[in-house]
Amino acid sequence: MLNKKLLDVLSHPVDGAVSIVTNGDAGPHLVNTWNNYIVVTPDDKLLIPVSGFNKTEKNLSVHNQVILSIASREIEGYKAKGTGFIVKGTTRFIKSGDDFDHMKEKFSWIRAVLEITVTTATQML
Repeated sequence: MLNKKLLDVLSHPVDGAVSIVTNGDAGPHLVNTWNNYIVVTPDDKLLIPVSGFNKTEKNLSVHNQVILSIASREIEGYKAKGTGFIVKGTTRFIKSGDDFDHMKEKFSWIRAVLEITVTTATQML
């Protein structure tokens, strides 16, 4: 599901912002993280370390679908340097277990891990 170009964006050492959009009673809600915080599992799930994200968690407990905008000016796109993806998926918050422990070792400040099962990943640039 995750193509090489998206994996290149996620693993690029220069930080790129990742926007995460959820939907709740008050409408869309947006939070951000960094591309190099995201860990890709062998089965192409995205693991995102969570410190705050309280409203995000509340929204996802009702409607577990998410949209991410992931981009890098450093990776070649369709016509020039710079590319971006819109990623959609379903989610769950992990607060214990192997994936949580692995992420806690890498990011000591987390309270949870946002796991995203990608349903679509569309290159936009």
